[in-house]
Amino acid sequence: LVLAYYECPNLCTLVLNAVLTSAQDLKLDAGKDYEIVVVSFNPRETSALAAAKKKSYTQRYGRPEGANGWHFLTGDEPQIAQLAQSVGFRYAFDPATKQYAHPSAIMVLTPEGKISRYFAGIEYPPKELRLSLIEASNRRIGSLTDQVFLFCFHYNPLTGKYGVAIMRLIRFAGFATVLALGPFIV
Repeated sequence: LVLAYYECPNLCTLVLNAVLTSAQDLKLDAGKDYEIVVVSFNPRETSALAAAKKKSYTQRYGRPEGANGWHFLTGDEPQIAQLAQSVGFRYAFDPATKQYAHPSAIMVLTPEGKISRYFAGIEYPPKELRLSLIEASNRRIGSLTDQVFLFCFHYNPLTGKYGVAIMRLIRFAGFATVLALGPFIV
């Protein structure tokens, strides 16, 4: 989920371009393995503008399922505000500059629409994004290797990266030791 506005002269374009770059680097396909939903928080933007943005980004994405996997939406003020509030995204219109002040972040959601992970900033490392998509999908996508990796590693919100789940590693090593020593003891 990306909250951005389509006529943003600065940050939103950087965020959308970073999402595009990361999506192009993923081995997963938008439209097949996951969906990208971009919602404009500017209620004055039209569906025609959203359609033009979609065309531009799906052409640049360059994969056959891309048009089915990228969604560029608009809405009315109350619905936009409700969505933004529900995901913890704050924005405010500045009448002096006629622009919105807002953070740069994307959210990875589960199939049920619950937030699984936030990515702040304007760079979304493909490896981290891929693992968060696999994790959020309740392991419906990804390979067996990915599942084993996610069993042994966990997401650290302080570093924003996946790291070794040391307790799992220690438990596994202890169990393997007991199994190895068991026949000698018997």
